[in-house]
This record gives sequence, structure tokens and C-alpha cells, in this order.
Amino acid sequence: MVRVEGHRLVRAPVHKVFQLISHLEAQPRVTGLWLAADVLERKSNTVTIQYRGYFGGMPIESIQRATLYPPQRVEFRQTRGALKAFRGEYVLKPIDGETELAMTVEAEVGIPLISEASARLILHAFVERSLEKFKLTAERDLPRVQRRPQEAAATAETAPVEPTGPEPPAGEPPPEAPRPALPPQPQQQQAGAPSADSGGPVRRRRRRRRRRRGRGGGGGGPTTIPPSPQGRG
Repeated sequence: MVRVEGHRLVRAPVHKVFQLISHLEAQPRVTGLWLAADVLERKSNTVTIQYRGYFGGMPIESIQRATLYPPQRVEFRQTRGALKAFRGEYVLKPIDGETELAMTVEAEVGIPLISEASARLILHAFVERSLEKFKLTAERDLPRVQRRPQEAAATAETAPVEPTGPEPPAGEPPPEAPRPALPPQPQQQQAGAPSADSGGPVRRRRRRRRRRRGRGGGGGGPTTIPPSPQGRG
């Protein structure tokens, strides 16, 4: 007898995980061991299913009866089939809103071409693939995590403020951004007044002033002596 056990922590409530496991006719899409399943009988807490698939490359058929104990356990056992014995169970345990899922399978193959080591590998893959598929399916539609009020307030404070003005109609280019204000310029000089940067008129005035000082005699230049009256005769 080969026994294999596996565990998974599923981030979903226990009733949702149990609902997935209780649909035993959907195992061909989950486990990879069975290719087809037909429900032969269904009662309030039991269901009889005929499975067809391959075990180590050998085609097999197994009729199993499953008993449901919601929402904590599901047991299944082969009543007739190619394997000498096949049974197992799912055990669900709620933990803080999540679910600890355990799966156990025991089998006695009874096929000469399949050794006990090969049977253990096949059953291990069957258990691990089943648990992982149930976990992914149960966690697929989890509600989004809501942010705390403090984080939401901090995000609202740092969010950029969009302009509230009217939007331009479709087909028109957006208005240009206002140009930056230029610094005030000095008052313009009167027309015809010489600029302070051009040195032409200013230099001329200085030269004229120097010449006038020389002619008036007030300056330090040479004085002109008029001719005497004797020289005229």
C-alpha cells in the first residue's frame, strides 16, 4: 500500500474551498490522473462517479463513492476498478479567514508493470497537482485589498490638482499657456536725445567747452598781444 499526503494554505474561506472540492465530477480538469468522469448516482451527502484515465501509461477505470461532510471533510473510496485498492480524503481547517487544505491518498496498484516506486511518483503528482489547482481556483476571485483611511488621506493630499476650467471643444487646439511677465523696462528717451552709450555728441560738447575756455583767457593757454600803433605807420 502506497500512501501520499500533501498540504496547502489557501487564502480563501473554508466554505468556498469546500464548494470546489465537492464537485468531484470536475476532477478530470484538476488532477491530471483522470480524463473523463460520469456521475452514476447522487444523494444528499454521497455521490458515485465512474472515472476513466491512465495510471503510469496503463488505461484504467475506477468507480468511486464519495461522502461529503461539509464543510470539513470529503472521503472517497473505490468500489470497483482496475486498481486493487484506492481511497483518500480531503480535510479542511479554517485559520483566520483562510483554509488549511490537506489531501491524503492510499493505493494498492496490483499491476505487474508498475512498481511501488513508480506508483508513489504518480500519486505524489496527483496530490500536488490537485492541491495547487484548488488553491489557484479558490484564490482567483479574491476581493481587492482596501487601503486604510490614513493611506487614502495621504494619497489624496499628494495627488496633483487638475485645472477645473472649461475644456476646449473637440477639434480646436488647446489654448497656449500664458507667457511669463517681463521685468519693467526703463522709460524711453525722447526722440533725438543722444544715448548715453554713444559717445559722439558727448565728446563734441567736451571739445567745445575746452575751446571756449581757451578763447576767453580764463584758462591757462597763451594770451595774444595786439600790435603797437608804431608798427602800423
